[in-house]
Amino acid sequence: MYLMVQNPGIACVEGFILLGVSTTRDCGVSGTIGQFGSGAKHAINTLLRAGLTVTIYCGKTKLDFQTRDEVIDDGLVKTPIKRVYCKLGGTSTRTVDTGWVLDFGALDWTNLAMALREFVSNAIDRTIREKGDIGPAILSEDLRVSLVDEPRARDGYTRVYVQVNEDVQRYYGELPRRFLHFSSDPSQVKKSILPKTNRNIGDGQTAMIYREGVLVREVGECKKRSLFDYNFRASELHIDESRNSSEYEVKAACSRLMAGADSGLLAAVFKSLTDGEETFEAELDPYYICPSWQTPKPEQKKAWQQAWQVTAGDAVLVRDVGQIDFVQRKGRPAAVVKAPGWAEVAERFELPTAKRLLSENEQKGREILPATDYAQHAVDMAWGWLEGLNLTNGKTKPPVGCFRDIMDAGSRVFGFCDSTGVYLADDHASGMSKTLVKTALEECVHWCTKATDCSRDFQDFLLRMVVEIAL
Repeated sequence: MYLMVQNPGIACVEGFILLGVSTTRDCGVSGTIGQFGSGAKHAINTLLRAGLTVTIYCGKTKLDFQTRDEVIDDGLVKTPIKRVYCKLGGTSTRTVDTGWVLDFGALDWTNLAMALREFVSNAIDRTIREKGDIGPAILSEDLRVSLVDEPRARDGYTRVYVQVNEDVQRYYGELPRRFLHFSSDPSQVKKSILPKTNRNIGDGQTAMIYREGVLVREVGECKKRSLFDYNFRASELHIDESRNSSEYEVKAACSRLMAGADSGLLAAVFKSLTDGEETFEAELDPYYICPSWQTPKPEQKKAWQQAWQVTAGDAVLVRDVGQIDFVQRKGRPAAVVKAPGWAEVAERFELPTAKRLLSENEQKGREILPATDYAQHAVDMAWGWLEGLNLTNGKTKPPVGCFRDIMDAGSRVFGFCDSTGVYLADDHASGMSKTLVKTALEECVHWCTKATDCSRDFQDFLLRMVVEIAL
């Protein structure tokens, strides 16, 4: 039994035996995927390495690929090789040396699915070039992938025959999942973000990645389910010469699609994010959704804002549950999105976010409180030392306050300084201690210098202070 891949039009013999020949590359026809001029040759080798026969008919011209044993002697070692050649039949009886050996491509072309994908993709490309729309060609069986008993030529058509084994049989059964053209809804070839259906080849519901309707990757690195599958135009997703795309390329391309997604699709993402679901989409990179140097288009902002309205109504997007109380104090409901990338990129699309509504301290979950007597005394003491050493840099003593951390930020902050004054943690300012005084001194130094922790200016000031004390 053989798997037959048929398309209308007669492929040139050179397309199968001459490296670099591609009649699809730069053909200017939308929807085609071929470009390298090596795929058919790699596919033939992959099948031969698996011990399967492959016979091709270009119209009435038969191409039968075989190997012969030879030895290459480089003067140091003798290396046995299997040289690939092609016997022509039908309209010609010559034998052509392909110029390559059986191991050509063995490191990258490692499974039969890659070879079969190549032949079906080539058939689709030629059908698009011949007919424009493959839908009628499939219905009329001009474009056809089927199991047959024996190879036979058909004038006006190209036919590829592959000997069937268990892997080839399985691939044939998976054809609607591997090619959107042969799915129950071929119109999906023209769509970019696809509803999640039973397309996965392996276990799980990870993202299936298509390029012009041809499966190029089933996401395996991220085991989390995806909300959608993705289909890219040829210009939108890079593939290597083994017709695969890396995890990095895929995630970047999926992120870029999200920027221009319609409000219905975005609403499904926002619903998943606000429900706290762990998905492939939740981990998309905000830089590729909307790079820092790029301003979203008005229609993109509108779609994002409509999607958020449908999902969360008037709720404000917050990153941490500790921000909810601050948002509600301002009379607004809150919806938590813990995926940091989406919370970040929401700003660019002008969604209602905590960052747009809350002060910097409120965003960090800090409740500002009046200074305790101990906090005021600690700052007075620290400031008196700095004045005595003439190290206030002409600044006046800062206002003093306390604060309470409502959010768990992962690290304890005893004090901070901003443009409004010096603030000390209220639980440490309930009594006098060395820790309280040390924190007060540190924040007073920040007030005088405007330097950050561990900066050279901050270190230099502290050294000056030590020297002044010592002398």
